[in-house]
Amino acid sequence: MRLVARWMHAGGCSIYLIEDDGSSLVLRATRGLRPEAVGTVRLRVGEGIVGAALEAREAVAVPDRQHDERFRFFPESGEERFRSLLAVPLVLREIPLGVLTVQTARPRVFSAEELELLETISAQVASIVMNARTLALAGREGQSATPQPARRPSPFQAGTVLPGIASSPGIAIGPVHLQRPRLDLGSLRYQPAPSRKAEWRAVRSALRHTIRQLGDLRAAVGERLGEEFAEVFTTHIMILEDQTFRERLERHVADYGDGARALREVLEEYSSIFASTPDPTIRERAADIHDVIGHVIVELVGVRQHNPPLRDGVIVVADWISPSDFVLLETEKIAGILTAHGGPTSHASIFARSLEIPAVTGLPELLERIRPTDRVIANGLDGEVIVNPTPELLEEYRQRQQGFRRLWGRLDEMRDLPSCTLDGCEIRLSANIGGLNDLDLAERYGARGVGLFRTEILALSKRGFPDEEEQIHVYRDVAQRVAPDPVSIRTFDLGGDKAFPGGGVQERNPQLGLRSIRLLLDQEDVFATQLRAILRANAPGNLRILIPMLTSMEELDRTREILAAQCERLGLSKLPPLGVMIETPAAVAIADRIATVVDFFAIGTNDLVQYVLAMDRENERIASAYDAFHPAVLMQIRRTSDVARAAGISCSVCGELAANPVATPILIGMGISELSMTPFSVALVRQVVRALDMEKAKHLARDVERSARASEVREKLSRAFAKMRLVEDRDLGPVVRRLLAPRTARRSTSS
Repeated sequence: MRLVARWMHAGGCSIYLIEDDGSSLVLRATRGLRPEAVGTVRLRVGEGIVGAALEAREAVAVPDRQHDERFRFFPESGEERFRSLLAVPLVLREIPLGVLTVQTARPRVFSAEELELLETISAQVASIVMNARTLALAGREGQSATPQPARRPSPFQAGTVLPGIASSPGIAIGPVHLQRPRLDLGSLRYQPAPSRKAEWRAVRSALRHTIRQLGDLRAAVGERLGEEFAEVFTTHIMILEDQTFRERLERHVADYGDGARALREVLEEYSSIFASTPDPTIRERAADIHDVIGHVIVELVGVRQHNPPLRDGVIVVADWISPSDFVLLETEKIAGILTAHGGPTSHASIFARSLEIPAVTGLPELLERIRPTDRVIANGLDGEVIVNPTPELLEEYRQRQQGFRRLWGRLDEMRDLPSCTLDGCEIRLSANIGGLNDLDLAERYGARGVGLFRTEILALSKRGFPDEEEQIHVYRDVAQRVAPDPVSIRTFDLGGDKAFPGGGVQERNPQLGLRSIRLLLDQEDVFATQLRAILRANAPGNLRILIPMLTSMEELDRTREILAAQCERLGLSKLPPLGVMIETPAAVAIADRIATVVDFFAIGTNDLVQYVLAMDRENERIASAYDAFHPAVLMQIRRTSDVARAAGISCSVCGELAANPVATPILIGMGISELSMTPFSVALVRQVVRALDMEKAKHLARDVERSARASEVREKLSRAFAKMRLVEDRDLGPVVRRLLAPRTARRSTSS
């Protein structure tokens, strides 16, 4: 409280936490109010300025409380000496935790910089509060709960097929390798210090060394795998620095006089309690606690835990795979990856795709019943796992595996061939990237240019907006490597499902809230900085600016004004090409107006499908109905393409649909001239492009548009691919048939 008050130049700072009933807030800590008010000042969510901030999940700044009718006065608090009040909600992963407030004795208008600072602080405080909440839960539950040992489920029968999520394509067959077996705490030999004080010093020393090691590991992971993989270590460090956690650990050391035993007791207690909680956020935090306490035990006891060496061709099986796991894995020996949790966008899946390792995720039964002696088939094409396959199944999947390898061998040979239809129409196949590391894959698979540079990855990996010089360095490197081909830099597409600490409070419906261009126009200094960085990095002259989630001409007008101002500031006379993401029905409806003032369109089908069909693309319960081949979606794409052609500007597709090779004939037939996708998908789409006749593709697109159902679209596509003789292709045919199968018969794979 003291530090926050000092940073904010305020006389008072307080924390109000939400009660278990979820409807009331109680003052739990303060600097500036009367100490006796702690625990007694109580108000409902929505009551007063503090309650209003939590209800709206937005910061509320009041220059003078005397002029705000929402203010609720509590005489026992002694707050009559304060005039201004700034209240920021404490929200973590959409869970409301409380409110952080600062107050000053004189009326004060808080600046945007001060508001941003307190929001950044509130994100850290929210994480600390969540730690305290989970640790307090453990303390309460540990007094009354007696964990019951669970009976281990029976092993899988031979030939058992487990449905999962296809997260990285390919087929792998091999023995199981159970990743990162837990440290055998009961077998550790440890001699504690002669006194409890000395033992606590030893534990604190282990904590310090572990924090230092985690910091080094975070830097190493960031350099090798990218900053986005290194974020988990920030969470681990925060746990070890949490005061509540340390106080609890110190009490255990005082009780036992043995730091290793204290850590074991804490870990075992938490593991039992957290495993049974229905709260997914607490379960995730429990996994963090287990990992980080394991690090501390290793440091304290002086042992070094090493993963057993991998055999060649193993299938790694894990609950989940973190960046720290990737650092230790001998990836050249891994044939496949299976995880109990996660999906196509998890770290494990992204890493597997980048290394071309087949992966299946979303297998909750796997760890409970798999045995180290089992052999499995990891089918990353269909999203399934076969445990101890029969000889017949083994032979079948070996044939499929060979077919897939032959297919990718053929595709690799086509890497340098032009992406032209049979009648000579060139289609640009460009790459979606999130950073410099992705460029290696883009070059390997023969992508031409970058159709979508997701710059929000820079902000997410840094847990805040990168400064201008950092952005210039990245943008310039990408531009130089890709030149003369174009690079479309999408401005920060944050908010929605890509919130980050310090970026503001969570919203009740973030997908419809302050996200993408709305967020940037709300924080014009951030937007202007990014636009300047792009302009300054454009020495090769191939950078293009792409604006996400635009829904109105007013947003576009203001964007162009800010861009023009930055050009004038830098003394530039020519603007780089400016494009707009078409991702909502609103943008499609006014596309003809937008086309008069921009240079290109990019259709983002992931969000477009979501908003056209009014379906959450992350909701597994309606996954079979979330279908990009829905006629309403295809009509939106057709209209956008027609408007672009009439206006004389280019139109690309850069969503998941662009990476789906069975959609290629429709998109090209509708006049789409560029498809931007994950680098891994470029080779497969190129083969389909080279088998197409443009006139036949146009006819197919018109025929498809007359369909009333997505199933009819798939039937027409099946006939078209049969005529192209791609369905009968020994290697490509299975892939095409899988992608054209009814939605209910297969699990979704996203790019």
